[in-house]
Amino acid sequence: MEPSQDTPRADSDDSPGSDSARIAAILAELNPSTDLASLVERVCRSDLPWIVVPALSLAAWEQRDPSGWAKVLTWLETKGVTIVRI
Repeated sequence: MEPSQDTPRADSDDSPGSDSARIAAILAELNPSTDLASLVERVCRSDLPWIVVPALSLAAWEQRDPSGWAKVLTWLETKGVTIVRI
C-alpha cells in the first residue's frame, strides 16, 4: 500500500517545525544586530519567493561574515527564495 499524498512522509524535513529549527540555528550563529540577521527575519515574515538586496550589502556580507552569509544563502536556496540584486 502506497502512502497517500495527504500523509506527510516521516523522512520529510519540509515541516514547519524543521524550518523553524533551521531558522533558529541560523539566527543563533549570527549577531542579532546585523543586517544579515534582519534579512533572515524579513524573509520569514514576508514568505515571498524573492528578496531585494543591494549589491553593496551582498558584498559586505561576503567580506565580513562569509560563513554566516554562506549559511543564509544555502537556506534561501533551500526555500526557493531568489535574491534580486539592485
